Amino acid sequence: MKLPASLLAAAFLALAAAGAAAGDPPRRLVSLAPSVTELLFDLGLGDRVVGVTDWCRRPPAALAVAKVGGHLDPNLEAVVALLPDLVVIEVANSEAAEGLRRLQVPFLAVEHRDVAGILASVTLAGEACGVPERAAALRDSLEARVAAVHNVRAAGPHPLALIVVGRDATGGVLRDVYAAGGGTFLGELLELAGGRNAIEGDALRYPMLSQEGLVRLAPEVVVDLAPECTDDPRRRDELHAAWELLRDVPAVRDGRVRIVLDDAALIPGPRFVETLDLLAEALDPTWTRTGP
Repeated sequence: MKLPASLLAAAFLALAAAGAAAGDPPRRLVSLAPSVTELLFDLGLGDRVVGVTDWCRRPPAALAVAKVGGHLDPNLEAVVALLPDLVVIEVANSEAAEGLRRLQVPFLAVEHRDVAGILASVTLAGEACGVPERAAALRDSLEARVAAVHNVRAAGPHPLALIVVGRDATGGVLRDVYAAGGGTFLGELLELAGGRNAIEGDALRYPMLSQEGLVRLAPEVVVDLAPECTDDPRRRDELHAAWELLRDVPAVRDGRVRIVLDDAALIPGPRFVETLDLLAEALDPTWTRTGP
């Protein structure tokens, strides 16, 4: 039977009050973002996660956890029904924060829009959940991998590069290409990996480019993030064919267009170090990965 939201909220508040009185760390966690889910599992808290969004698919264990709706439009009634001790959200999700505040549901907002924010979130979540030692170890590991990439790649080479996050390749013809600008998370990773962003400045975060625009920018390396093609061979073939037609683009002419099917690069959580390695490899074929 579906309980009224008022009764669910009352039940939640009673449980939260009991936990606070005991001074225990939160035992029932709900994540409202894929990056947050990965963070909680990386902190060894997977057994405490009782709810995640429909888009939380990593690690595989998250698939078995109760779903509470979308990333930007979670079902807060479903969240309250899980009686969480703590809900962890991204700072950018202000609507969810306001809803949780209204329902008096304890939540922690973490910043996942840049590397510094992700690293800080490791510490914040670890302290909030009573595992500061695990958090310190995870953060040290992430910082070491960032330093390993940045310090070595600082010596070059520094090719002009473009990170594509969306495009229309219907019929094997490239149209409406969206690329990551300098003020984005992916733009930051590209710089850390030793690349020069073909999209200068940070005024436009994700500008749309035409074929003529791609030729004019003349990127020497292209990394096209296309996880939507993973299970669709026809779309993959169309995308490859579409890039091959742009022989006036140096990256195409020199065989340096890398199509990435894994969605890890689009999730700004602890796995950002894998994306950093991927970019370093694309920019410098002699690069040796820093982690598993």
